[in-house]
Amino acid sequence: MIVSLSGIRGIYNEDLTLEDVARFTANFVSATGAREVLLARDSRTTGPSMSRAAAAGLLSKGATVYEYGVISTPAVFRESRRRSLPAVMVTASHNEPEFNGLKFIVDGAGIGKETFDVLTAGTKNEHAEFKEGTVKPAGSPTYVGDLVERFGAGSGRGVRVAVDLGGGAAISHASALLTRLGCEVISVNDSYGIFPRRVDPVSDDLGLLRSSVKESGCDIGLGFDCDGDRLVIVDADGRKRTGDYMLTLALSELISRAKEKRVVVSLDTTQAVEDVARSLGCEVFRSKVGEANVVGAMRAHGARLGGEGSSGGVIDGGFNYCRDSMLAAVAIIRALRTEGKKFYDSVPSYSLARVALQIPKARALKAIRRLSGEYDLVDTNDGLKIMLPKKSWVLMRPSGTEDVVRVSAESTSDEKAGSIARLFARKLKGLSR
Repeated sequence: MIVSLSGIRGIYNEDLTLEDVARFTANFVSATGAREVLLARDSRTTGPSMSRAAAAGLLSKGATVYEYGVISTPAVFRESRRRSLPAVMVTASHNEPEFNGLKFIVDGAGIGKETFDVLTAGTKNEHAEFKEGTVKPAGSPTYVGDLVERFGAGSGRGVRVAVDLGGGAAISHASALLTRLGCEVISVNDSYGIFPRRVDPVSDDLGLLRSSVKESGCDIGLGFDCDGDRLVIVDADGRKRTGDYMLTLALSELISRAKEKRVVVSLDTTQAVEDVARSLGCEVFRSKVGEANVVGAMRAHGARLGGEGSSGGVIDGGFNYCRDSMLAAVAIIRALRTEGKKFYDSVPSYSLARVALQIPKARALKAIRRLSGEYDLVDTNDGLKIMLPKKSWVLMRPSGTEDVVRVSAESTSDEKAGSIARLFARKLKGLSR
């Protein structure tokens, strides 16, 4: 089982049991003091039983549960914000179908450490006072209508869009939203709970989506994960683009129209964001890796916009304090409608390479500390980021969820980025023996 601020996930009924689920959700009520809680799930086949267990935990603390059924994570965040109620999303996000999990939301944002500590305390609830709550239908979420209002009806008129819904929760809204915006929509993998490709679009080659874009003459292709918060785009030539490129493209459109010229991105996000932001008079702040860290830094710096390139995530704090795939997609589509396909060439693009090393955390941290003294331009906010000559950098940090060290490098070509990542991987291995 993986337990972190970003959520809980594990293999269903192996390292994450229904008893675990009920305990965590009961503790969530205790942590928040909530009398009403929103509950939703993604499209996994284990979702119904997980949702019943989650509801049981909430009900045992006397909470009234408003149940949505299958909707996306961004839609749940929006509902929590709109209704000023905490929420539980039953999902393992981009993990494969045998996994499931829980995300916890308070006031439209992820939970903080104080809530997390109460949530994860203890192992059983035998001595807890039992109260009886009720389950009620939540009604329809306003997510689609809110996005139409945010961007304007007709903002995608005439743009041809192929969507690969991956059998996930984005089925509940993506095609309907794009149609309301005036797009011409072609959808594939649009049956709930059927996963013909890898759940994570970042890790899949999206072959069906790429061929659909080319064969149908689409302007863009959109690939979603199971809970609908991650996005990967395919350009008009049928090329799958990176999450960092997608983030840069979406932010270029959003920053150009924003009054607040501040943006926060994680340390491992492409430097192309700085290039674009600088050209638009926008200040960039860097945060630790992880959505919760980006959101925290956005609030601290008064930034409306943020994101993480590695997970294909754009955050617009004026709308949602989470990765919002549809918001990012609509921002790009709006720009394609006005600028055409030349918009794809309007932002710089660098090459990124990422390597994972099996090194125990304590030894990895010791090696990272030793390396930090050998370079002048470093950032030690989250592991060690070294700024290198010729538009290059490398970041080495222990994973927060696995016993591995992640080495990320960026440069002006695939060859250079790969060479830097491999060089520092060797250095870390040598210093950690």
